[in-house]
Amino acid sequence: MLSEKMKIVPIQRYADLSSDATQACDSINMANYHRATFVVQLHALDGEDPDFIVYSGATDGATTTALPVRYALGGAAQGSEDCDVLDDWTTTDTDTTVDYAITLDKSADDNFLLVIEVNADEMDTDHGWLTLVSADTVGGSTGNYTAIAILEPRFAGNQSITALE
Repeated sequence: MLSEKMKIVPIQRYADLSSDATQACDSINMANYHRATFVVQLHALDGEDPDFIVYSGATDGATTTALPVRYALGGAAQGSEDCDVLDDWTTTDTDTTVDYAITLDKSADDNFLLVIEVNADEMDTDHGWLTLVSADTVGGSTGNYTAIAILEPRFAGNQSITALE
């Protein structure tokens, strides 16, 4: 069973991109996990292009260090053929927070699935928490998203401890 091999964690429910310049999803304590995959469903994007950035920090909610990630979008808008087929992986692999940002195209990526993967070994050694943040860096983004994290546990089991604080 998938739930015995992976930890499934709801981290954001229908976040409004227009309500704040940045919005952090629930932070994940990565002490018991090797890898996190964020599954983000985008809804009704408009206005300016929103960004997503993954951060590590030493405490719950800390967004200290932007991390390099791999990400891919679905091949079509939700409800269309190929919406479940991911495009090629892209890596954010430079040294500034802005360059680690995944910038979406509001018109091309509306109602698409965004999948983001990050390895725990990319985190600073004194950081145990991982946080996905949506950012309206230009201002004027609108739309919504829902996010779920799928974690690869160090120790599998269907009743694993919480990854949230």
